[in-house]
Amino acid sequence: MMSETEPNNKAGEQQTGMISVLDRTGFIIEAVSGAFCVALIALMTIVVLIGVYFRYIVGNPFMWTEELARFLMLWGGFLAINIAMRRDAHIKIDFIFKALPVVPRKIIEIFLDLLMTAFLVFLTLKGYQMASGSIMNAMSMDFSMSWIYMAVPLGALLTLIQLVIMILKKTLLAFTKPVVPSGL
Repeated sequence: MMSETEPNNKAGEQQTGMISVLDRTGFIIEAVSGAFCVALIALMTIVVLIGVYFRYIVGNPFMWTEELARFLMLWGGFLAINIAMRRDAHIKIDFIFKALPVVPRKIIEIFLDLLMTAFLVFLTLKGYQMASGSIMNAMSMDFSMSWIYMAVPLGALLTLIQLVIMILKKTLLAFTKPVVPSGL
């Protein structure tokens, strides 16, 4: 015969399992993005050093180093946005927010999450339109600017995924009852 608490424990275990899956998914996205960011920033540093060396020491500068460094920085920045979202590390002024009572704070938090979701969906869609519709080429290098512009929708999409994971985790945690060990 089942006790009354068994269905609640199973629901709590399912929610805990779901939170674990969400955490793992967010971590994988963060780790892959972080690895790309490290590689892009390292490559950008090498490109800048090559540019400085050939401009000031050799006296025969390459025209492509400044442009490539800018493109690498752009990609690194847009890929890093989702990492800051996952870590809740974006700059914010929250002293007034923290002073509010719990209910208004939760309402504002939900509104801000919805607002960020709408913005990231818009940025993903419009960024993709911009990137796929570009007919320009880079000034000093012979490749399409679509590859550069694709940083915008990809960064926005990864950030949107991290935001949705964060919202789902907050929602699941709000409805998960803490499990009290039976020996206490």
